[in-house]
Amino acid sequence: MKANADNWGNEYGYHFSVYSTPSESLTDRFCRMDAEKFGVIEDITDKEYYTNSFHYDVRKNPTPFEKLDFEKDYPQYCSGGFIHYCEYPVLQQNPKALEAVWDYAYDRVGYLGTNTPIDHCYECDYEGDFLPTARGFKCPNCGNTDPKTADVVKRTCGYLGNPQARPMVNGRHKEISSRVKHMK
Repeated sequence: MKANADNWGNEYGYHFSVYSTPSESLTDRFCRMDAEKFGVIEDITDKEYYTNSFHYDVRKNPTPFEKLDFEKDYPQYCSGGFIHYCEYPVLQQNPKALEAVWDYAYDRVGYLGTNTPIDHCYECDYEGDFLPTARGFKCPNCGNTDPKTADVVKRTCGYLGNPQARPMVNGRHKEISSRVKHMK
């Protein structure tokens, strides 16, 4: 794909690129289209989403180092943009763990996102990771789902978003809800 994009650029005088972090709706839309065309396939279309980009399957549980090693060779094919990221539990008491991953990633990847739970409930003052529900996220302490008093932050497609204030498409929500932490 990258070679074709480069050849088209040379032929037409425009820059074509392979973009490895497409719009959030494509992880949903492409899966739905494939399910319609090929049926429900276990571990592929039955999840109702595709894992975005060249990322390790979000349901699997590699260490941050294994995830980065698996993904590190793909950005050279993605002239239109990419991101690496790892999911973490609350690590406020262990910043050295994050520093170890950042040090490891420094010479291996060009763009690293660090996803740590920073959700906040203004009803009960809970801080941490909200629980996914079919319609969004809720405070695990008091059950609050009100976007005016529940601040939820999740990495959507390279950017951080608030799915309580701006809900995502079904497939993207399912993908984010399926993510496991890459560090215990």
